[in-house]
Amino acid sequence: MFVLAKSYSTYPAAQLVFFRSAFALVPLMIWLLLRGDFPRALYTSRFGGHLLRSIAGIGSLFCSFVAYSLLPLADATAIGYAAPLMIVVLAGLLLGERISLFRWGAVLVGFCGVLVMLSDHLTAGLGSDKGGIGALIAFVGAMLVAIAMIQTRRLTMSEDTGAITFYFQATTTVAGILVLIAAACWPSNWPLATLIQPQAWVWPTLEDWGPLILIGICGGIGQIFMTQGYRFTDASILAVFDYSSLLFAIVLGFVVFGDVPSQVVLGGAAVVIAAGLAVLWHERRRMGKKGG
Repeated sequence: MFVLAKSYSTYPAAQLVFFRSAFALVPLMIWLLLRGDFPRALYTSRFGGHLLRSIAGIGSLFCSFVAYSLLPLADATAIGYAAPLMIVVLAGLLLGERISLFRWGAVLVGFCGVLVMLSDHLTAGLGSDKGGIGALIAFVGAMLVAIAMIQTRRLTMSEDTGAITFYFQATTTVAGILVLIAAACWPSNWPLATLIQPQAWVWPTLEDWGPLILIGICGGIGQIFMTQGYRFTDASILAVFDYSSLLFAIVLGFVVFGDVPSQVVLGGAAVVIAAGLAVLWHERRRMGKKGG
């Protein structure tokens, strides 16, 4: 999904968010119909909870698409690894999950790795390097991802996966449309005009429609799997598996864009991944002792 988003980053971020959300509803509806759960699975009494998850998700999507347009694929992915670390912390504070001293230590070590990755892009200064701006946006996006995932975990305790996914995609679609409309109507002499007006709709060429729609299809399928995953295990454990995405990002970034991540970014990512895998090993060992 992010390879496609980066490839077509000449389109406004709001437009990419719209395609990502609107066409993500297609695989969701097919999945619910095949399960025989439409429209039953969309019932909810927790609109406030869905709204909170959607607001965080909308912000993270905008940040992600902007960050991936400014940074190499692997760099943006690696900086996003701040999210699993924050999920561990928030899972303890907000979900009541038991966080051992080992996990807290791994989070601190991993966060040092994130700072190393950020430093590689911030040394040139925000004003002179778009990578520095992209790095900060990616970090903010990671914080919002963590909030969204924690709220997803909360919702899975009482809500169907179909409802969680549907209300997020539907809310994000509406948000994308509203930003596109606002950008088209925003007068040039109004505040923030230089920020909002570039978000106006740009008609895709005939050959671009397919890839833009595919952004939504990929995002929708991934959302279903992600939400189901949070239904079956602790948020702080599941977050560790996000680290595998760096392998895909390095390979696809090199093949598609010719990007080669810097040694500083790879070093910082290695620290973060090692911290995350240490948490996974520790938890498996602890559960093994309980089972014995």
